[in-house]
Amino acid sequence: MTVTRTKHWIAAGLAVLLVLGAMGGCSKFDAGDPNPNIKPETTLSFSPAAGDTSNYRVRMNWFGWDPDGEIAYYWTKWDTFEWRRVVNTDSVFLVSASADTVDESFGYEYHSFSVKAVDNDNEEDPTPETVAFTAFTIVPDTEIIRGPNGVTGPMVTFEWAGSDRDGVIVGYGYRLYKWEQSTSEWVQVTSQTDLDAETVVANFGPIEGLHRFEVWSIDDAGAADQTPASREFTCNPELAGPKLFILSNVFGIRTYRGPVWNDVYNVPTPIFAGERLAFEWIATAESYGGQVVGYRHAYDDTSSWPSWSAFDTEFSVVPELGRHSLYVNALDNANVRTRARVYFDVVEATLDEYILVVDDWDSKEGTPNWPTDEERNAFWNTLLAGYKHIRVEWQPDQHQIGGVDQAPDVDALRGASTVIWYADQEYSVLNALFNPFSSSYNSLAGYMRVGGNLVLSGQECLKQILYENYPMTVEPADTTEAARFVRDYLHIGSADYSGYEANKTAPWNYGYCFYGDNPTSSGEAFGLVDAYIDSVGPSGWPERGKWPFYVYTINSNYTRCGLPGVETVTAYQGTGLEVLEMDSFLNMNFEGVPSSVLYLSGDNHANTWYIGHPVYYIQDGPVRNNFDKVLALFGEEKLE
Repeated sequence: MTVTRTKHWIAAGLAVLLVLGAMGGCSKFDAGDPNPNIKPETTLSFSPAAGDTSNYRVRMNWFGWDPDGEIAYYWTKWDTFEWRRVVNTDSVFLVSASADTVDESFGYEYHSFSVKAVDNDNEEDPTPETVAFTAFTIVPDTEIIRGPNGVTGPMVTFEWAGSDRDGVIVGYGYRLYKWEQSTSEWVQVTSQTDLDAETVVANFGPIEGLHRFEVWSIDDAGAADQTPASREFTCNPELAGPKLFILSNVFGIRTYRGPVWNDVYNVPTPIFAGERLAFEWIATAESYGGQVVGYRHAYDDTSSWPSWSAFDTEFSVVPELGRHSLYVNALDNANVRTRARVYFDVVEATLDEYILVVDDWDSKEGTPNWPTDEERNAFWNTLLAGYKHIRVEWQPDQHQIGGVDQAPDVDALRGASTVIWYADQEYSVLNALFNPFSSSYNSLAGYMRVGGNLVLSGQECLKQILYENYPMTVEPADTTEAARFVRDYLHIGSADYSGYEANKTAPWNYGYCFYGDNPTSSGEAFGLVDAYIDSVGPSGWPERGKWPFYVYTINSNYTRCGLPGVETVTAYQGTGLEVLEMDSFLNMNFEGVPSSVLYLSGDNHANTWYIGHPVYYIQDGPVRNNFDKVLALFGEEKLE
């Protein structure tokens, strides 16, 4: 029964609702939309803290909800820019950080971000979510990699690079200024502020005078380097073109710059016939930031030139007798070239006309302890009397160029059957002849290469040649002209010297220790004899002679006192013969050590005899005997 009654009540209720519904449809009263749209809402779920300072790479996350629908999209906006429609709910933004507040290290800028959701009925959140903060960036750095610094030519090139610790470089800017002497101020010549990140080279020219170049980097936050990299330089039109270096095995290093070579290179340099010449060259435009793009060369004939090539950097020749020229050009990226010339005369050496004596002594002849020029000449005249070849003398101070003493040149050496060269430890022209930075032809080395004979003696001659202090050693791998001369022509491998100390309380350092030569077994085989200084005899007692130094004590006892600064020399790997050895006083480190090396080629050419002390102070008789024996081995003949 209960269930049936309930059904009757439900049916009655439905009937009433139907009647009321029909009546409402006919009424004039409107109650409005019974289901109005609810506007969406928006929330920033991740962002910089309001009012805080954040990196210029900003991450934002947001979401929206709509109680009666769906979120269709969002509007986002930075600062006062236009709203931008997006569908995503997060993004990483790059904002500027280079505006008003910037110092040398950091850039700052104030920003605001807003976001609002839009639902499927196109209704917007009437209260967008907004956050405001300060963005910062580390200001980029700039470095000039290539460019002039100092005095340079009229064409200049700069290359630079930027770096940024918290971002990337997106561009550069630069300015070029010129110093106006009349107004004493820098005047801007040119400016470029919108270079892209790939443009890292700028060329200027031709320009003249004092200039300043500045370049700065710009990062992806828009911040510019507040301390631009800069260079100040002076452009001299006379320095146009790359700096070209020509290295030769016989001419040393020569330097050229610009389209016209120096007048000095229009004077031919005499060299001996038979020289094998090897040239290498390299140029640089680094001083003005340029690049060398090619070389070319011509030998004698300049009617045709090869094409420019980065690989055209060497040339070798055995020149014939006569006058010759090697021309070398270098070209830079501004199409400016440097021209060079190596100009030389090839002359033949007869090597059979006279004995040349080189009086390479210094100016101490005015002091009583040193011989005068007349005394030295008399000594060598006596020593070399009776030979078929006449004696010819060369005094460097009588052959000066620009006030500088000169070594014998090719013309003086070409007829010499033997050169006898004696040198002091000071002001010797040997020092200039073997200067490693010289650009002149070494006439003595050339003389030896074509088969000349040489006798070399004096004090510290090897130091003058090698530019080294004692003790010294010549190695197989040494390639300098001086080392090759000592090793391959003098055949000496090592040397030391006694010094000049006369303190007898330390006899192992006693410098005045040499008072005689004794022949070795090799020297005896050639007929060499004992040769003592001319004032101290073999018995140890002083005698009157050319060397005045000995000590007279209160007890009237004479003490031996020998020559100072005497060299001991050893032959290079057995290629030479050690023919004399020292008889030493006090300093036993120099007792019995070799003092002379002789090299014999097997014929009358390219023989050498090195003596590690001056021969003038040796007693005349033994010296003449030993010279006669050695010069006979060199092929020098005496008159009947």
